[in-house]
Amino acid sequence: MPFLKTSSIRRKQTLIIMLTSSVALVLACAAFIAYDWVTFRRELTESVTILADAIANNCAAAIDFNDPKAAEETLAALSADHNIVSACIYSRDGRVFAIYRRDAGSAFVPPTVRSASQEFTRDELHLLRPIQQRSVMTGTIFVASDLKGLSSRLLRYGVIVGAVFLASLLAALLMSIQLQRLVSDPILDLAQAARSVALEKNYSVRAKKQSDDELGQLVDGFNEMLGQIQMRDIALQKAREGLEKRVQERTLELENTHKLLVDASRRGGMAEIATNVLHNVGNALNSVNISTGLIVDSVKKSKASSLAKVVVLLREHEHDLGAFITNDPRGKHVPDHLARLSEHLLAEHANITGELDLLRRNVEHIKEIVAMQQSYATVGGVKEMTDIPSLVEDSLRLNESGLSRHGVEIVREMESVPAINVEKHKILQILVNLIRNAKYACDETGRSDSRLTVRATNGDGRLRITVTDNGIGIPPENLTRIFNFGFTTRKDGHGFGLHSSALAARELGGSLTVHSDGPGHGAAFTLELPCPPPEKPHE
Repeated sequence: MPFLKTSSIRRKQTLIIMLTSSVALVLACAAFIAYDWVTFRRELTESVTILADAIANNCAAAIDFNDPKAAEETLAALSADHNIVSACIYSRDGRVFAIYRRDAGSAFVPPTVRSASQEFTRDELHLLRPIQQRSVMTGTIFVASDLKGLSSRLLRYGVIVGAVFLASLLAALLMSIQLQRLVSDPILDLAQAARSVALEKNYSVRAKKQSDDELGQLVDGFNEMLGQIQMRDIALQKAREGLEKRVQERTLELENTHKLLVDASRRGGMAEIATNVLHNVGNALNSVNISTGLIVDSVKKSKASSLAKVVVLLREHEHDLGAFITNDPRGKHVPDHLARLSEHLLAEHANITGELDLLRRNVEHIKEIVAMQQSYATVGGVKEMTDIPSLVEDSLRLNESGLSRHGVEIVREMESVPAINVEKHKILQILVNLIRNAKYACDETGRSDSRLTVRATNGDGRLRITVTDNGIGIPPENLTRIFNFGFTTRKDGHGFGLHSSALAARELGGSLTVHSDGPGHGAAFTLELPCPPPEKPHE
């Protein structure tokens, strides 16, 4: 019943009591009426049976003497009972012997003769009884009685039941109005107290206890709860008095902490660049060590000592050198030995020359990396004209060792973009961070076709550098917090790389945004910087 949800508790209690009383009264009255209806039908059957047997006994002689007139006169005595509608006497062979009708003008069709029986139709009771004389069946009597007595009796009972029902409901209503207050008044008082507390925030209000039953316990618990809330409210009020000063102090501390975090993020970004430089220098030094070792091994295994032995042998026979080479068995092998030795020495020379050239290139590479680091280790705030494609190449070169180690393919899509006047070390910090993150994203997929695309475009007064990878992608729920300080999805991540990059982009007057179609679909980070149009030459 939806309307009960919005009704008051008094109305609900009254309605519940009235419904319960009504159901009980209806069931009781229905039981009494059903009992009287069954009783009346049984009594009517008994009275009509007695009357039919009496008439049958009086008509037995008339049937024996074949005197239908005497039988009809006997049946005419049924007129004394206004409920008898019709009657009929059948002879022994089933013929209609005599008929009685209460209304002479009404039609009457005698029913078929059957054995003794009784049957209630909608409006009448039909009764068939045998006529016996000296225990010999001489005929059958049929009597039909209407049920007007039952109808009038049920009508009287209905009026009585209705009057009793209405009087009982009125009494129940009056009693429920008075008695339900024992339950509703404490609840309403408690509800009023709760409403006052909710609206006025006055926790000193107390509900009035009116009994010691469960409602009284509920009121005690409510008042105790209000007391505890009041005590806490007083404590909060006292704490609130000094809160403003503490908030100001904490705000100042947070501002200082933010400045420290910004500086730490910048240093962290430069530290990442230095780490990449060290990785590249370390890889180059490994190549230098390998080349040096190969040269040392080649020198140790050189065949030059064999040449010295041949020289000593030739000096021993310098006075008869021709005869020694022609006739002496050892001398005959000298030319062949010198030829083979020459081939070995030429191969060693080529090998050592190649390794020395590789060693020179690695040393030059180290010098370039160190020079690049020195060129970007400038004082913050210094702006200079910066060529964006060259800066992109430098950022890729600083990540070269990691990209090569992870087998990431580099795709460059560089449009013609103008040089811009910016702090180039900040842009380098951002690009190195984005390329390093793309490398890790590609590595975590385990795929063999890892690819990183760097695109530079220019339009609408904005220069855009986009770093796109086909790595693990970014879930939608992480896109809104990926630039937050401390947020990271890597186990060994520190969570301020992208945060510091976003801050650096904002300081440059630009922005850093991200897009991803979800896990497994890669990600694209776009650095957008202001690109003012070139100044027109003064005429």
